[in-house]
Amino acid sequence: MSDNIPVKDSDLDELKKEMRSAQWIDWVEKNQKSLIGAAAAVVVVLMAVGLWLENEQSQRATAATIYQQAMNEGDSAKKLALLQSINRDFSSSSYSALALMQLASVDSKNAELHLNALMAHGKAMDEWIWQARLDLAEIKLAEGDAAAAKSLLDQQVGGQYLQLRYYLMAQASGDEAEKQDYLQKAMDAPSSTDAELLRKIESQINKKAS
Repeated sequence: MSDNIPVKDSDLDELKKEMRSAQWIDWVEKNQKSLIGAAAAVVVVLMAVGLWLENEQSQRATAATIYQQAMNEGDSAKKLALLQSINRDFSSSSYSALALMQLASVDSKNAELHLNALMAHGKAMDEWIWQARLDLAEIKLAEGDAAAAKSLLDQQVGGQYLQLRYYLMAQASGDEAEKQDYLQKAMDAPSSTDAELLRKIESQINKKAS
């Protein structure tokens, strides 16, 4: 009659651990080549991401330097060339959107083209798009295309742009009562820092009152 030696739970746990360890070592040995390949792939990806981030940072720094040079340039032709180079060489950066905003002023004959490009730019801030939309509406009004201006002005803008938007809507309106309503809305809107705009609004309201 053999002796029954009780097996402790701790011994069973240790045995299970050893079995799992042995199975893990066996699996690693069988899949060593695959593991090495996967590790190498991870290293390559990490290196690629690191290089991409470094390149992105370098690109932004270069674009920022050229943009600052353009802002400090007194010669309009040189300024135009610098802004065009940013838009050409760094088209996917936010500095390209900033360059388009400046190009609309520097290259006035192509202002509409630059403003449309700015509004479609993926890195343009909402404020830049709102300003571009209002600037384009002004161009359309100057060209006598009130319908195109109204289409642009029907789109919403931030609170700091409401005064100009309502003023331009007044200019685009062919109805005098509607025009005065827009002028009053412009007067009641959050005041902008544009003293000339406020003077125009007050002048047109006073002109009607008199």
